[in-house]
Amino acid sequence: MFRFEDLLVILLVALLLFGPNKMVDFAKSLGNALREFKKATNPDEGPQRTASTPASPAPSALPPDQSGAASAKPEAKPADSAKNS
Repeated sequence: MFRFEDLLVILLVALLLFGPNKMVDFAKSLGNALREFKKATNPDEGPQRTASTPASPAPSALPPDQSGAASAKPEAKPADSAKNS
């Protein structure tokens, strides 16, 4: 395999050929590519959502029949007519 000196010479030649600005761009591109590769190969995360896949609505904490009850004002109780009778 490559020794440290070999890799250093290759990096120096690349630096002379492309310049420091282009080398930074290459490093950023390589980092992004590796990050995307890790995301794609990680089986623990499950399928990734893409732009063509519609997002499902978030499930409500309340059952469907009570979904409007949390935002509505509480109903006023009728006057105590039982006490007067």
